[in-house]
Amino acid sequence: MSDLKKYQGVIPAFYACYDEAGNISAEGVRALTRYLIGKGVNGLYVGGSSGECIYQSVAERKLVLENVMAEAKGKVVVIAHVACNNTAD
Repeated sequence: MSDLKKYQGVIPAFYACYDEAGNISAEGVRALTRYLIGKGVNGLYVGGSSGECIYQSVAERKLVLENVMAEAKGKVVVIAHVACNNTAD
């Protein structure tokens, strides 16, 4: 971690976005990513601190992270929380 400056500033915990059926909304995730970047955040903390990640499947957590990464395209630091509350995952 030679460049610690990239971890300074506002790095909010990212909330997943859901559709009306309760599934992860890829477009909602991308829209929230664009919104937060537009507001000037320095990074996004995906999959942790919001509390919802422990209730998501591995596939759901991956879907959120993949869509954040695709939309952020290197514009901000993305920190991926990868811990889980069970040993199988």
